[in-house]
Amino acid sequence: MPKVVDHEQRRRELGRALWQVIRQHGIDGASVRSVAREAGWSPSSVQYYFTTQAELVSFAMRMISEVLRRAPTRRTLPPDPRDAAQETLERMLPMDAEMRAVAEVWVAFLSRTLVDDEARRINRGGHEHLSRTCRRLLDDLAAHDLLADGLDLRLEVDRLHMLMDGMVLHAVTAPDLMPPERLRATLHRHLTSLLVKD
Repeated sequence: MPKVVDHEQRRRELGRALWQVIRQHGIDGASVRSVAREAGWSPSSVQYYFTTQAELVSFAMRMISEVLRRAPTRRTLPPDPRDAAQETLERMLPMDAEMRAVAEVWVAFLSRTLVDDEARRINRGGHEHLSRTCRRLLDDLAAHDLLADGLDLRLEVDRLHMLMDGMVLHAVTAPDLMPPERLRATLHRHLTSLLVKD
C-alpha cells in the first residue's frame, strides 16, 4: 500500500525550516538550497512544493500570521476583562520560545513589504488582525464600565497597537533591554492607565 503523504504538513515543515534559516542567516540567506539543507531534504523535493524562493517566503509569512491569530486561544482566558486583555496581548508577544521565533522572523520579513506586493498584503492582514484584537479588548473593557471616562477609543486602539508593535521590535532587536518581564510590566502599566481608578 502506498505511503500517504500529508502535503500540508510537509509544506509547514519547510516553512519552519525557513524560519530557522532566517533566524541564523537573515532573509538574504534563505534560498531553496539552504532551506532544503535545514529540513534535511533535497533541493528538488523543496521545489516540488515551492517552485521559487518567493513562494516559500510567502507561505512562511502566512504561517506567522496564523500563529499570531491562534496565540490568544491556546489556553482559556481569565474571566476578569482586565486580566483577559493582559493575557491575550501577552500571548502575542515574544514571551516564550515559539513566539520569540515568530517575532524574529516577522521583523526579518518586514523589509520585504517595501518591495513585494504579496508580502505587503500578508503583513497588512496581520496588522488589521492586531488592530481588531485591540479594539475588541478595549470594547470589552468599556462594556464592563472599566475604561476611564473621556477616552478617544479609536486613538487608544491605535496607541495600544503601536505599543505592541514597538515592544515586539525592541524585544527582537534589543532583547537584553526588553526581556519578557519588562514586556509584561510595560503592557500592564499601559492597560492600567486606561482604566477607571479604584
